[in-house]
Amino acid sequence: MAFSSIDPAYLAQQYTQIERSGKDNVLKAQQNRFSTLLSSYKKLETSLSSMQDLLKSFTKDKELLANTATTNLDSVLGVSVGGDAVAGDYEIFVQQIAQSHQMSMAFNSTDTLPADGQFQLTVAGESFSIDLSDLSDLNPGAGLTELANAINKSEDNSGVQATVVRSGAQSYLVLTSKDSGAANAISMNFVPGADTSGADIGAAITGATQLKAAQDAIVKVGAENAITVTSASNKLEDVIAGVTIDLKKAQLGTDQPVQIKVEQDPKAVEEKLKKFVDGYNALIKQISSDSSLNSDTMARSISNQMRQSFQKLYEGTTLSSVGIEFDRNGVLSVDSKKLEKALADSPAKIEAMLVGDSGLFSGLQASIEPFTKRTGLMKDKQQTLQASLDMVTEKQKRHDYSMDQVYKRYLSQFTQMQVTMAQLESSMSQF
Repeated sequence: MAFSSIDPAYLAQQYTQIERSGKDNVLKAQQNRFSTLLSSYKKLETSLSSMQDLLKSFTKDKELLANTATTNLDSVLGVSVGGDAVAGDYEIFVQQIAQSHQMSMAFNSTDTLPADGQFQLTVAGESFSIDLSDLSDLNPGAGLTELANAINKSEDNSGVQATVVRSGAQSYLVLTSKDSGAANAISMNFVPGADTSGADIGAAITGATQLKAAQDAIVKVGAENAITVTSASNKLEDVIAGVTIDLKKAQLGTDQPVQIKVEQDPKAVEEKLKKFVDGYNALIKQISSDSSLNSDTMARSISNQMRQSFQKLYEGTTLSSVGIEFDRNGVLSVDSKKLEKALADSPAKIEAMLVGDSGLFSGLQASIEPFTKRTGLMKDKQQTLQASLDMVTEKQKRHDYSMDQVYKRYLSQFTQMQVTMAQLESSMSQF
């Protein structure tokens, strides 16, 4: 083979590749390790934040217990219940429901408002007034519609809604208190000005018709020697602790009281716990099944710290005794029978064990909080990994530059060798 046929570029590339491959492999391995671990930590941060949010949702109101409430007469009242309600049977007789006060005043449909005077309204002891001269200045032909709008838009409005209803030659200004209850009755007054037509408003007030009386809700609690309860609202939140009663209509005197039954709901508690258990198991599996995390000290520390929280005593009791336990593979689960029995025996104790200030969920929050806070360990770890990755990238750039110089040197050498050998071949061919 003639030396002149040698490709200097090819030889330079091959020699350069042999020289650079060792360091290339080292840098590539470092880059893969740092980038993979960084990606895993970003995913772990998301999972930890989700777990922290879940734990906070449990401990925010310190409510884990769940109850159900039913009534035998939904048409009369509706019920909803919180975790602090006491199981039991209750009887409610709805004597009357709360109403908002509603009044109407009749006017001739062709009438306009007086040019001046003060139309005063009072609700629950608070008064405000509409100056009719302001309306007249804006619109000399102002009528009931403008008055109703002024009432509704008044910054001083103490709780009145106004509307206009028309029937033939008559128009009616209808006033309704925004809040129900006897204390929110509307009273009206008109202080006339110079315009004598103000007498028409005075007459309308005197002849005002009550469309709906302002009244409180009245209920009787108990079948015998009932307790009378009054409320300005039809939403009763403090009559039975933990139970909200929404009154819908009054009963007749011959009607039987409505039966309300409040019961503990262990299945709802179990569902809440299973939601947590699923989240915990998924988080631990994420660490154990990811080879980069499983071999990392901080990731293993997170897993170990969380696991240790389950090994403590809460309210002097182990978690396994109330149905929260690990199987032989380290998977957390809920034993329905144990949990149901523990809830039946001492529901308040279970709540304290899990969502109390010194309970399991508070302990877990404390164990992962250093990692999840904005300037926490997770951020520090990711910044360190990113810095390491950037350093490897910079090393790779410098290595590429160095190898480019090596390539050029080889190319120059092989090119010169090709030229020299070609000259020798040409000289030898002359003999």
